[in-house]
Amino acid sequence: MSVSSKKSLLSRVALILIFLIALYFVLTRAIEYFVFTEESYGKYFWPRVNWVFPHVLCGTIALLIGPFQFSKKLRAKNVKLHRRIGYTYLIAILIGSIASLGLAFTSKVNITYMMGLAFLAVAWLLTSGMAFFCILKRKIMQHKEWMTRSYVVTFAFVVFRLFSDVLKHYEIMEHPATLLSWAAWAVPLLFTEVFIQYRKTFK
Repeated sequence: MSVSSKKSLLSRVALILIFLIALYFVLTRAIEYFVFTEESYGKYFWPRVNWVFPHVLCGTIALLIGPFQFSKKLRAKNVKLHRRIGYTYLIAILIGSIASLGLAFTSKVNITYMMGLAFLAVAWLLTSGMAFFCILKRKIMQHKEWMTRSYVVTFAFVVFRLFSDVLKHYEIMEHPATLLSWAAWAVPLLFTEVFIQYRKTFK
């Protein structure tokens, strides 16, 4: 097997793994918000159901269709489908980001948590917006890079819940939400940027 074939295989495996993790997250943590009762939402989120549901719905859409945008096979065989998925992804993020800002500014946890969520929404919107503007200008490489950043921010919702569960389970932190409102997206985005720049420099 050639080096390029191995890289292609690893990319496919990675995308499948990411999709399965995203699907598991949706089925175990997000699906309950599709049932409109106070019991499903809890006392904290139920009064803000008008912000929560668009956020969950659009986040779920972006989370599940995002990996398909990185499939070279799909782009090569069906460019129109690739574009349609891309537009759906971007519209979902636009609506989801607005809902995220609504959730952030109606949060009663603390100012640090509120600003962490607000800037997560801004990062989500800006990274996706830059991907869109790059493709409009036919800057293909830059578009791919910004789409990578965008999906890393999209995946932050999974990272948030995963580390929240781990920190609580091992009693490392009783209330990790404030820390994770920043760390769940800023830290992965930092390492993603290093990876992108490394590939560009040493390719």
